[in-house]
Amino acid sequence: MSDAILCVDIGTTSLKAGFVTALGEVVSICSVRFNSATDKYHIARKWLPAFKSAVKKLGEDCRERGLSLVIKAVSISGNGPTVVTEDGTTLLWNDPYPVSPERTGPSLFLSKIIALKELFPQEFASSAQIFSGPEYLIWQLTGSKVTILPEDRFEPAYWNKKQLEDEGIACEKLPEFYRVGQQYGIINVDEAELKGLPVFGAGPDFVAALIGTNTLQPGRLCDRSGSSEGINFCVPEAIRAQGVRTLPSVISGLWNISCLIPRSGRMPENQRLSALNDALNLLRKLAEENKVPFPGQLFVTGGQTKNAAYMARKARALGITLVEANCDDAELLGDACVAWFGLGKYESIQDAASVIVSEGNHYEVL
Repeated sequence: MSDAILCVDIGTTSLKAGFVTALGEVVSICSVRFNSATDKYHIARKWLPAFKSAVKKLGEDCRERGLSLVIKAVSISGNGPTVVTEDGTTLLWNDPYPVSPERTGPSLFLSKIIALKELFPQEFASSAQIFSGPEYLIWQLTGSKVTILPEDRFEPAYWNKKQLEDEGIACEKLPEFYRVGQQYGIINVDEAELKGLPVFGAGPDFVAALIGTNTLQPGRLCDRSGSSEGINFCVPEAIRAQGVRTLPSVISGLWNISCLIPRSGRMPENQRLSALNDALNLLRKLAEENKVPFPGQLFVTGGQTKNAAYMARKARALGITLVEANCDDAELLGDACVAWFGLGKYESIQDAASVIVSEGNHYEVL
């Protein structure tokens, strides 16, 4: 009998879930799709049913294989910046609604909050709380109202009291900030013997992916691919330059710079690889200018990693070794790291990642 965490990541069109042990064994994994095309502005209403379906699938898989697990906690991450009202009215991270940068500053979330208020004024006004992404599911499961702040330096990327007041938004609308690794509540719904379990979470899916690829030390590179793509580079100091987004790392004192390629999944392969090559060269140039060692391998995660032939072509096109983590959906590993740290199994998130995250397939430059 093994102890495991039920790890959950909410995507744009599906919910992924898996049981992950303290040593990084992914015992069982599944995906439950939900159709956002028919009612994308209420897609959050489908998250709890998808969660319940995933729990059922994982349980059936374990029973069929004769596996016995003790689930110690639930850990949740999800797409962001997505915002949701209490009735499930949803504005997804990729919904195009222009809000002047003068109103939002460096915040990634405020434009979505403003758009939600302007597009759905009645739902916004009647909702006591406005949740960001995965925190809506956490509220449904526990009744706890939280906003997961990856690290104190992330606050400008979220919101502050003055920004909310300037937009006529009551501060009480947004739940208080909680840190990654804190316990957010206890499961209070009856579902597959989960009731009473503590709930943790990595918050935004890109933070979960960085933890789940162990991109937590200077010189570590991660390519997170799906419908869009981003190459992330962990650096010891903030580097700001045209063409990169600079955010704090979840690890105090470190930073993450990234090159984003929107809608890369819809691009012709040659165009996508050209854009990735440009991004990698820009990060390499910034590393050289700032005397940060540039690695010879790039960790990859996301849907595109499931195509081995493409990964081999990608390695050749980029001229760098690609390394998969021990789970294609690294967000689940990130959720596991956070929960095992929160339970006291590891002294830090970095310690957890150093054990739970391991190397899978390699695609060498031939």
